[in-house]
Amino acid sequence: MMVPKYDLEKIKAGVEEKKWQRAADLYSRGMVAEFEETPNGFTALVSGTHPYDVAVSETDFRQGDCSCFMGSNGTVCKHMLALAIHAVLRGAPIVKS
Repeated sequence: MMVPKYDLEKIKAGVEEKKWQRAADLYSRGMVAEFEETPNGFTALVSGTHPYDVAVSETDFRQGDCSCFMGSNGTVCKHMLALAIHAVLRGAPIVKS
């Protein structure tokens, strides 16, 4: 099992609070599906307005892409963050501190 080089605290500290909340909500509602490890990181289908093809790096959650408008334009989106959260937790609940 590939372990990402980031954790929830690094993800949360690296993005705006609103984007973190939206990503955490997607993850908590089980919207990350078809999770797979790749040689460079992780891929999944993340449902939002539509199902989006998403990829994030094993080493940096800000490196990756998404088929949504923001992700297609080089911006870290909530779908990428939801996938990064899933890579860290693998389905376990987010524990609020």
